[in-house]
Amino acid sequence: MSSIEERVKDLEALIEKQSKIIATTGQKLIEIQINDVKSRMSSMDSNPKSTSQIDTEDYVTNEDVVQLVTELQSQLDFLEDRTIRRTYNTSVINDEEKIAPLSNKDGDFPTFPIPQTLGEFKSLAKRDTLRLGLFYEIILPNEEEIKHTLEHGSNSKNGIIDLATNKDISQLESQFDKEQVSEIYDELARYFGIKHRRRSDGW
Repeated sequence: MSSIEERVKDLEALIEKQSKIIATTGQKLIEIQINDVKSRMSSMDSNPKSTSQIDTEDYVTNEDVVQLVTELQSQLDFLEDRTIRRTYNTSVINDEEKIAPLSNKDGDFPTFPIPQTLGEFKSLAKRDTLRLGLFYEIILPNEEEIKHTLEHGSNSKNGIIDLATNKDISQLESQFDKEQVSEIYDELARYFGIKHRRRSDGW
């Protein structure tokens, strides 16, 4: 129990540190912008003709700062939520005990059934392990798939993400042997904070 409490304290310290970083991000951006403005104004004083060269679109607006800080805060909230859930899962030792579900890096939860107890997690079949591996981005698109997507006009992040979400699990099953699936299982266990391993002897 004391070990869990120590982990929680360490995580709280980490979250506090990240909060301070987010709080100062906007300030640093503004300071950089102010220095740039001063530099350009000095250039204007020495060369009045350069006034027309200034493009206001180059500057960071208050709206940009707010959006950036909001996005960073959202990521921090997702991280804090996953941290709390992982900490709980480290204490689960009996197969009948429930495990806490985790969101992926974007804060989304699976829309398909996932293990509810430690026993169910340990008994994950190959198909279910691969599906979770895709959802939590443990299985990533290969170079050939990314190249094909980019060549066909989708150069956005969502286009790359769709490579994983739209994959045929049945087809994927033939691409992974038992040893590789065990490695994916171990990565999932680490992500969830579960101590059980199929292949790794330690961490």
